[in-house]
Amino acid sequence: MPRRKFTVIALSFLMMLLSVSPVYAGTWTEHDDGTWTYLNDDGESVVGWIEDGDNHYYLDKDGNKTVGWFKEKGCWYYFDEDGIMASDTWVDNYYVNSEGKWKGTR
Repeated sequence: MPRRKFTVIALSFLMMLLSVSPVYAGTWTEHDDGTWTYLNDDGESVVGWIEDGDNHYYLDKDGNKTVGWFKEKGCWYYFDEDGIMASDTWVDNYYVNSEGKWKGTR
């Protein structure tokens, strides 16, 4: 019986903690100028690489989605009009591998 009482108390405490802590999810925000930024759980704009679902994005120093060709650390990447990184495909005459890096031309 003492073990069950402990379990009930522990679960009750856990439920109480979960109910008072707000749950945030990252979210995309579109601005008046048509740019998009990604806000983290604290509502702050994110910069750099992010993964959202199955898609990869690169957010510049202002937190905006990168579109078109982008070079980082000697590697070229391509991002479509929605800012999604292309991978394992041809972009015009350029092949990008499964990591999104340009690897060859036709």
